[in-house]
Amino acid sequence: MRQVVQRRTGRPAEVVEVVEVPVPTPGPDELLVQLDAAPVNPAELLMFEGRYGYGPSRPSLPRLAGIEGVGTVVGGATDRVAEGTPLALLGIPGLWSDYVVIPARRALVLPEDIDRQQASMGLVNPQAVLLLLEDHVGLEPGDVVVQNAANSAFGRVLDAIARRRGLTLVNVVRSQAAADALAGVAHGAVAIDGPDLPERFLELTGGRPARLAVDAVGGGSTNRLAHCLATGGVVSLYGLLSGRPAVLDLDLVVFHGVRLEGYWTPRSMSRRRPEEIRTLFQESLELLRSEAFHVPVEATYGLDDVAAALEHAAQEGRRGKVLLTR
Repeated sequence: MRQVVQRRTGRPAEVVEVVEVPVPTPGPDELLVQLDAAPVNPAELLMFEGRYGYGPSRPSLPRLAGIEGVGTVVGGATDRVAEGTPLALLGIPGLWSDYVVIPARRALVLPEDIDRQQASMGLVNPQAVLLLLEDHVGLEPGDVVVQNAANSAFGRVLDAIARRRGLTLVNVVRSQAAADALAGVAHGAVAIDGPDLPERFLELTGGRPARLAVDAVGGGSTNRLAHCLATGGVVSLYGLLSGRPAVLDLDLVVFHGVRLEGYWTPRSMSRRRPEEIRTLFQESLELLRSEAFHVPVEATYGLDDVAAALEHAAQEGRRGKVLLTR
């Protein structure tokens, strides 16, 4: 079978490899799962570039690529999980391969009629959004939240969950094209980033500042979001899209009590009890099944074309997600 491997860091499309390995054989209480679809997430690009993690959290090489996807059970079936059952594949190393073996106890069963492409990219982000909204400030219905990179898959999920929770959300994007892509889709207001963002933000909220700012970009965008915050507000930085250090005016920190905090799903998950994680998965699955959000797909590539998929996913101005399929 084919398996995507990373042996060195660099430009993703140049360092990625596809190798031939034997199809794994499931042991007792294991399942053989065939890949259906897997998204090329920003975190995956960062891993190839060597910019993901810090110290012990940095992935070691060689690395089997793939951190999220959907597959179908084709072997090693059990009484609980039959052949043909669709599964969410989360936290299983090496998902970018034709087949993967997983413990049956870790099987996350999906409904038979679920959209496999949407499911492949529809569980990690909802879980991350739900955790992020709890980790920094105690939000109540009516509170204001602002986010950048709002046209991303994460941003669209946050928009849907904010609506469900009665939060007022301002979605910030970097271009008119991105704003047009959210027109008629986003529940929250949409604004284009720029030097006057804090003033336009207050116009959209009727003068109400935000309690939480959700930042995927860094650089100067962090500072503009921070100027939208109320006293004691928090910027939650979860992405590194700009590749630049986050900027934060010192007077905001000293006199306004604004804080910059990092969000990382593995760390947040480690603080939760097993029953909380099960509840989190069920809520994420319910969001996906109810079609509370829809993530557009711009292109799909087979495993043999993974280099082209990585090149495409790294492009700015995309209108949707890039997926790998078997």
